[in-house]
Amino acid sequence: MLRSILIAAVLAAASTVPAYAASAVKCDDASIMALQTKVDAMTDQTKKAAATKQVTMAKDAMKAHKMKNCVTHMENAEKGMTKM
Repeated sequence: MLRSILIAAVLAAASTVPAYAASAVKCDDASIMALQTKVDAMTDQTKKAAATKQVTMAKDAMKAHKMKNCVTHMENAEKGMTKM
């Protein structure tokens, strides 16, 4: 019984990973430009400053070929646009 539950849990977790990975942020010029456009349209100056900083760090990380860091900064910028 416990074995069946564990197998079901592993299969459920394995099936959700590809769906999450498909919706992940992509670190490329087009995505950064789209994000920059959204940030530029913001009216809350406090949120805009924080998001602009994250976009700049994402651009720097992309230039340094640190894609994981780039994605993290892009996600932080997106979160910062709605948070606070």
